[in-house]
Amino acid sequence: MDLRQQLIQDLLGRENIVLSEDQEEALKTFSYFMDAEEERATFLLTGSAGTGKTFLINLLTLMLRRSGYKVVLLAPTGRAAKVITRSTKRLAFTIHHHIYSPLENAYGDVHFVLKANKELTKTVYVVDEASMIGDQTDGSTPGGLLDDLAGYVFGMDPYRKLVLVGDPVQLPPVGHSESPALDAPHLENKTDLSVYHTHLTDVKRQINDSNVLENAVRVRDAFLNNRPQDLEFNIGREVQVLENPWEALETYMGYYQEGNPDRVVFLTYSNYQAVRVNQAIRHQLLETEELLIPGDLLMVVKNNYAWGDSKRMPFIANGEMCTVREVMSETYEERYGLKWVNASLEFLDRKGELMLVECKLVLDLLQSKTPQLDHELRMSIMQERRHEYIGMSKAKVSELLRSDPYLNALQVKYGYAITGHKSQGGQWQNVLIGFEPDYGNNILAYIRWTYTTLTRAEDRVFVLRCPFVEAY
Repeated sequence: MDLRQQLIQDLLGRENIVLSEDQEEALKTFSYFMDAEEERATFLLTGSAGTGKTFLINLLTLMLRRSGYKVVLLAPTGRAAKVITRSTKRLAFTIHHHIYSPLENAYGDVHFVLKANKELTKTVYVVDEASMIGDQTDGSTPGGLLDDLAGYVFGMDPYRKLVLVGDPVQLPPVGHSESPALDAPHLENKTDLSVYHTHLTDVKRQINDSNVLENAVRVRDAFLNNRPQDLEFNIGREVQVLENPWEALETYMGYYQEGNPDRVVFLTYSNYQAVRVNQAIRHQLLETEELLIPGDLLMVVKNNYAWGDSKRMPFIANGEMCTVREVMSETYEERYGLKWVNASLEFLDRKGELMLVECKLVLDLLQSKTPQLDHELRMSIMQERRHEYIGMSKAKVSELLRSDPYLNALQVKYGYAITGHKSQGGQWQNVLIGFEPDYGNNILAYIRWTYTTLTRAEDRVFVLRCPFVEAY
């Protein structure tokens, strides 16, 4: 056994580890990257599902720590951070939480400023699910997330190191045709990074051992080769066809486990379909017409910095799942044209431990196809709340607005069914995929959506009305 193999087996505590040729090449490129005395050096690791990206993240993290480097694991969303925490057994953070400090103005608007990075030169930032990182800004941040990340890592010390890991076949960030964080020329020319790029192509795991992976490879190839007409699923074992919506409901019910949001999910193409499926599942599962009851599964749809715990969950991230444990029905009210209630919610914190958060919820999004409350409505509520504080000093009004429970109410939707875009960065044991006939006449984008939803599954996939199954 050569020294490299011995080192790898010692680090991972496993025997008979065999690296693919492109994984060997990735380690060589990574060694050049670490040895390079260049400013803003960045290692870009890309590859589709099953090529061993997570395996290499784990290996490289251990190698770096043994060599005396500090490793900071990051991901674009709370859900993605939890996935990498679970796979590496090391705590990962959301990019937003790690690089920004949120600041509220007197009107309750949240803006973000870059934190001062005081880490030593021997610090490496490893960012998983980098396909989700965009370079556009909504006005709340100094720049786009990609530029701000690079500014945070290299701004005060250009000799720190950045590692970006992602799957270029997954859906790009909203508003982008491709993911800028996985585009080496873009990183070099627009973000001014010195890029060392390795792309993994060999599927490391045996295709015969995973019917889900086999089909993911088929979808990937149809997209990359621009041959959607050739795509046909191989049904059997872990990928099965649902004959109708009733069978889909029964399947979901069979896998659903209260308090375990990673057990099963239903993925849809549109927000409209997600609303309909959520209604059907709740009716079957909970047998209630009430908007919210204990046991309901919710998904947070907007970052919230007012609730949570400074250590266990510094903020509640967009995409976080939670279970309703208590609804304080006596607090229900209809005000400012919206419905409100206080509730106790159960989240999994950064270490995967249960924690309760008591907060105010706005209920109107639960049955709405709108992704979030729009800005104009929020500004209207803010003006209404200001009227509540007439006669107080300006400083006192600002203080009250910053902590106002209505302005800081958690925006949530039901979490039984979510869109494919919202599922990015997440993993569920069992995934039901509801295909829809209207995909905007862009079949390649639809195939990319199919790939993204298919690769959310750890164990099994169930497809409903799938156009890539011969029966349809």
